[in-house]
Formats: sequence, structure tokens, C-alpha cells
Amino acid sequence: MSYYCERRDPEFDAKMHDVLVIHKQIEMQFDKDGKLIPFEKDAVHTLSYDEKPGIQAIATTGEDRPPIPNTDKSSGYQRDYEYVRLETLSLLAAIDLLSGEAIPLVSETHKSSDFMTFLKKRLIS
Repeated sequence: MSYYCERRDPEFDAKMHDVLVIHKQIEMQFDKDGKLIPFEKDAVHTLSYDEKPGIQAIATTGEDRPPIPNTDKSSGYQRDYEYVRLETLSLLAAIDLLSGEAIPLVSETHKSSDFMTFLKKRLIS
């Protein structure tokens, strides 16, 4: 089996160019030693954002068993393979491309209000 990548977006090259320009602008805000060059006015913080909805949270049904010394079961803790499904969660996350700070938010829903909460969290920090 072999895989291929078909370009389906006719504007892909223009979008890629825009992303590369932004990354170059961020790179230019650092000196050759990787230190941020101070500016007189506030720096623009660019966030790279993604979300992962529908993460299944699970829990084990039994207690973990500790290793048994001097046996073939001494390599580590044992965990029963059975589990129960809990709720479904969404992960919203971004990285500040200027500071490198990761900004996560876990939510029980996947609504536009969750995104607004995420943005407010970023503005407060």
C-alpha cells in the first residue's frame, strides 16, 4: 500500500505563504541569541490554535496491582483491561508563538461559548 496527498484547496499556496510570512515576522522579533528584542510599543502575540472535540474520558474498573518481587510479574504495576466510559471532553489549546507559552482549556461541551472562555482566559493571563 502506498499513500498520496491530493491538493484539494486551490488557495493552498496563498494560505501557506501567509502562514510562513507570519512565522518569519515572529522570528525577526528575536536576536541571534534567541532573546526577544524589546519594542517601544506592545508586541503582537500570535497564537497557533487547535481543538480536539470528542475525547473519551475513561476510568478503570479495578485497582492497579503492585509488582510481585522475584516473579515474572515484577516488571511493573498491572492494570485490568476493563474500563468504564465517562464523559466526553473537548480540548482547546494554543501556543503563543512569541513566548512559547502553551494555553490549554478542557471543556465538557464544544460550543462557541467555550472558545470565548478560552479567549478571555488568554486576555486575563
